[in-house]
Amino acid sequence: MTNEELKSKIEVDFKDEILSAVISAQKEAIITVAPDRYVALCQKLHDKGEYFFNHLSSLTAVDYPKENKITVVSHLWSYKHFHQVTIKVDADRNNPKVPTLENVWKSANWFEREVFDLYGVVFEGHSDLRRIMMPDDYKKFPLRKDFADDGFIVKPS
Repeated sequence: MTNEELKSKIEVDFKDEILSAVISAQKEAIITVAPDRYVALCQKLHDKGEYFFNHLSSLTAVDYPKENKITVVSHLWSYKHFHQVTIKVDADRNNPKVPTLENVWKSANWFEREVFDLYGVVFEGHSDLRRIMMPDDYKKFPLRKDFADDGFIVKPS
């Protein structure tokens, strides 16, 4: 199945669950979903035989301060069908919350901890949401675009 066919099939099968489906300049299928439909859509993409996205390749985030949002970006891969899709979900930048994907893909655990640590996105329902790189008492999120070095980060000389 080509990426265009995959996008079209997802649009038909999940028309009530997705906000948009596009093909990127890199010819990749990108699906945007509302937070309340995020886990259900991912579970279906994981379980349904014609999709069978059994691998969460990566999960990260992008900060859009001018739009007051943080977008969580998940890359899914099917070893059975050799296709991939990107799933995006937006969160309010002032209180970023997204449901965890841990119950769909166990690998989401550390990906989500990293996004929590560096962007401040809270993954609701996560089994162990705590900092993974920064100290536990650190209050800032280093990958947000408004991050200002407060002297805590030591730059190599």
